Amino acid sequence: MKRILPLLFVAVLALGLSACNQEPSVKIGIVDEAAAFKDNKLATEAMAHLQEMGKPLQDKAETAYKAMQADQTEENVAAYKLAMGELQNTMTAEQQRIVGMVDAKFNEVLDTYRKEKGLSLILSKQAVIASDDAVDITKDIVAAMNKVTMDFSLPEAPKAEAPASTPEAPKAEAPAASTTEAPKAETPAPAAEADKAPAKTAE
Repeated sequence: MKRILPLLFVAVLALGLSACNQEPSVKIGIVDEAAAFKDNKLATEAMAHLQEMGKPLQDKAETAYKAMQADQTEENVAAYKLAMGELQNTMTAEQQRIVGMVDAKFNEVLDTYRKEKGLSLILSKQAVIASDDAVDITKDIVAAMNKVTMDFSLPEAPKAEAPASTPEAPKAEAPAASTTEAPKAETPAPAAEADKAPAKTAE
């Protein structure tokens, strides 16, 4: 029994050393999402698109504001509120659309990088307490995002389809000319000529 215990201890120690010498089966990458998402060429182009689209709406709102300040009539106040509502609603919707496009592309880049590098998973740096700089892939992701190009222009509104042509109603044909002639007014019969008595010859 005394000999068995040391042998078991040696066996367990050997297994532990063998496991330590093996490479870990899980490969992890850490990315600073906040930095990688906004510090790249694609994010800069998206911001430029939003600024270009919002400028005419902002100018319109500023013009309406100045008019309201100069003369606060109901009409000017209503015009300012309308311009501000258009600015806020349009730009909020556009910002959501653009961020959604960039976010989808960002996730696509991350997944492509993970597959190419044989990583098991990629973690957000914001959710990790401590990590080695060797597993930080933020610079690689920024470089990959810099190569991406996207068209941020608004999609064209679908054209209204032309209504289906309705079959033409049959044209009413003109009534055929009647073969029966209209009754003609009868001309009065000539008056009977007075019997001409033979002229008496003077005897």
